[in-house]
Amino acid sequence: MSPHDEDHVVGRRRRRRSAHGGAPPPDPEIEGPQLVQHGFKDAIAKVGLAKLVSNLLVVGLFYHLYNQVATNTLERVTPLTHAVGNVLKRVFVIGFSIIAFGNKITTQTGIGTCIAIAGVALYSYIKAKIEEEKTQMKSA
Repeated sequence: MSPHDEDHVVGRRRRRRSAHGGAPPPDPEIEGPQLVQHGFKDAIAKVGLAKLVSNLLVVGLFYHLYNQVATNTLERVTPLTHAVGNVLKRVFVIGFSIIAFGNKITTQTGIGTCIAIAGVALYSYIKAKIEEEKTQMKSA
């Protein structure tokens, strides 16, 4: 890597760091080769190649199905209904992780989770209302 390339990578990481609240995000150019070299080898050693590949395929399939359902749902309901459903999905995922993985909820994490869910709900509600008003103005 030339000095110019290094300056470019450092500058890009600084911009990303400031966009992510100070924590440097993963950089595919830097971490990518290490992931391929060590990460996949470690995963294959731990669960085996067949299990790793099947898990990746199942995760990809479920993510694709999730996107299909979300798209079909958005076509059939109002943006507000979709936003409410999305918030309920988040509540379900958090609740499921508490039950399935035994995550402990302290007072601080409980309050933080409530604030985050309320913020997402409020944002989704306002955004959906604005979208509905735009749709109504276009049709009027």
